[in-house]
Amino acid sequence: MTEFFIADEDLTGLKDKVVILTGGSSGIGLATANLLLSLGAKVISGDINAPTEEGAGLQFVKTNVTNWADLVDLFKKAKEQHGRIDYVFANAGIGPRADYLNLQADENGDPKEPTSEVLDVNLKSVVNTATLAVHYLKQQPEGGAIVLMGSSTGLQPVRAPDYSTAKHGVLGWARGLALLVDAAKLPIRVNTLMPSWTSTNVLPDLGGMMRAVSLESQPSLVVARVAAYLMTDTSRNGDVIYVSDGKYKEIEKSVLWPAYEKHIKGDGLSDDEVLVRLLSLAGQ
Repeated sequence: MTEFFIADEDLTGLKDKVVILTGGSSGIGLATANLLLSLGAKVISGDINAPTEEGAGLQFVKTNVTNWADLVDLFKKAKEQHGRIDYVFANAGIGPRADYLNLQADENGDPKEPTSEVLDVNLKSVVNTATLAVHYLKQQPEGGAIVLMGSSTGLQPVRAPDYSTAKHGVLGWARGLALLVDAAKLPIRVNTLMPSWTSTNVLPDLGGMMRAVSLESQPSLVVARVAAYLMTDTSRNGDVIYVSDGKYKEIEKSVLWPAYEKHIKGDGLSDDEVLVRLLSLAGQ
């Protein structure tokens, strides 16, 4: 893995930049909002809950991230207020919800469909937030950057299927979107975070619980720093950053893609190369 370090001077250049982030009232989102504000950025936070306090430069927009109209309103207000949008952090998320082994009964005694709340918040809202980000960023000659919140659970089997599925989906979406944006020659960078155990509101008192099993969770600020870093470092594009124990490792170009090329693709064409050829034949 390609490990790297983030120095304070790596986070310069955020002064007066306009940043939209979702889920900014708690956890990693709140830590990121506070960090960006301390660096002079203008932050527009979309969350279902209001922050306990609004610092200078923070604009809160009540947003249900599973609702397209709410997300549109978030982006419109940011653009109306500041005239542009520089960076977008699709961060909102919740913890596991669905019980696939013990279905509840409805009023007729029939099994109820498991809740899709986690898939809607952790995957659908990320897709929609990033889609709106592309819509606005491509209107600016200088473009901008999108950071997507995945999870280390998107890299391994985890006995929380709804949460894990959403995070696997974020990784697939991010990798595909980065290729799509590049093929369209848009001035937009797309990078993804895959944090391991981090103290957030997804699991309340995670730090205490982790210590009880002789493990430590990393503070939200660790992830916030790399989110800010990916906004400013123009050399980072299409990266997937694994964040664990306060360490940062790029794994798309150093692990995931090389593993596919060596162990699966071999001398054949990748699925994307086949798709490009098919699209060419179709005249697209």
